[in-house]
Amino acid sequence: MCGMNWYREEMERAEEDLDRLTQLLAMMEERYKLSLAEPDSNRLSPDIVDVYLELVSRKKALTMNKSPQA
Repeated sequence: MCGMNWYREEMERAEEDLDRLTQLLAMMEERYKLSLAEPDSNRLSPDIVDVYLELVSRKKALTMNKSPQA
């Protein structure tokens, strides 16, 4: 699955680039018809779901780190 390798490489390159992570998520959601509500693991390979959830996790962590603190 070279497609997932590409997403992994791009995720590593993005590091803390929230915009790039957002783009990658949008690309995966469009290509694989994914939804954050419930990734359909029955019709998708576990590799696709794993990469998607890793992207979501990284984006969430960055969003939480960049949010203003009281």
